[in-house]
Amino acid sequence: MTTTEMVKVYVNQLCAEIGCTPESIYSKENNSWFFTRGSATVEVFMSSYETVVKTIRTFVRCFSPVYALPADSQKKMQLYQEALQNNTSFMGVKLSIMPDKGFMYAVAERDIEGMDYTEFKTLISDLGYWADQLDNI
Repeated sequence: MTTTEMVKVYVNQLCAEIGCTPESIYSKENNSWFFTRGSATVEVFMSSYETVVKTIRTFVRCFSPVYALPADSQKKMQLYQEALQNNTSFMGVKLSIMPDKGFMYAVAERDIEGMDYTEFKTLISDLGYWADQLDNI
């Protein structure tokens, strides 16, 4: 069983591998860690919810802003069309918007149940790779 404490150990291990400290990339305000890959910034955090059978599911969620939402309605619709078409191309990553933040994001997430360090690292690495590609388009 993977716990939130184990995920924090995974964060520490990844930081040691890439040569930083968890404290240097942690945002207390957002309760998240910020990793970079190329020009992309990947925010990593945990999010939990209660299921209908009253158990708690916790996910590692990763977000990376890739494109500012255009103000022009026609350009925005074109962006949405392209995003929906491309959502089937980026394995393990989806494109989503947060209108209140004004950006389209590359998003990846996984239930922590049964997650090992390799899966954790791959989740962040894959999102970082795609976000770095997408924010250059």
